[in-house]
Amino acid sequence: MLNHKSNIFFDMDGLLLDTEKLYFETRRDVLENYGIPFTKEDHVAYIAKGFPVTIQKLTKLVGSADLGKRVFDEAMSLYNRRLQQGEVQVKKGAIELLKFLNQTHKRCYVTSSAAKDTIIQTTKITKIDQYFTDFISGDEVPHNKPAPDVYLYALQRTHADKTGTVVFEDSTSGVLSAVNAGLDVVLVPDWIKPQPTIQEKAVAVLPTLADAIPLLKKARTN
Repeated sequence: MLNHKSNIFFDMDGLLLDTEKLYFETRRDVLENYGIPFTKEDHVAYIAKGFPVTIQKLTKLVGSADLGKRVFDEAMSLYNRRLQQGEVQVKKGAIELLKFLNQTHKRCYVTSSAAKDTIIQTTKITKIDQYFTDFISGDEVPHNKPAPDVYLYALQRTHADKTGTVVFEDSTSGVLSAVNAGLDVVLVPDWIKPQPTIQEKAVAVLPTLADAIPLLKKARTN
């Protein structure tokens, strides 16, 4: 299943890092200041969509483009302050898998829908940047996830071939992006477990990233 995979593409938010909780809390708190309720169920629609889509959704929610952008900016400012204070945690099993992949000379890349500067800042603060060869952002392509653009661009930029590459994702949007690019994808659900029709598109569905290690070890001995 994972035989001969030498290039590993990772989503960031909700997969490597527990950022979705902080994105939700900061948007909720800012919206509450404007008298607008925002629930976890509401936040699901914002996951893995990229910041331009987030601004569009906030604009629709609040009924004003100016207020939507203001809410986004205030929430990001609050998010960044709390990020600097160490409130974003590395997801369970992430370090174990990244160390294993580095020790076995696999090339690891972040392929995230987030803005490039956000990816660089967040991976540096959480000290996982050292494990990656490069960082690829949804900002660098015409269409963000669930379109395949991010992964098609990642293949081109890294000179990786599809058969030698596997993707790790946590969301419906991410799985669709990878599959539509013709890549094998391992699903490690975060907030909301994708529907069975989405899970069926993955080569494996795992509770944590560390659970991928036995699969990769087995592949190495085949």
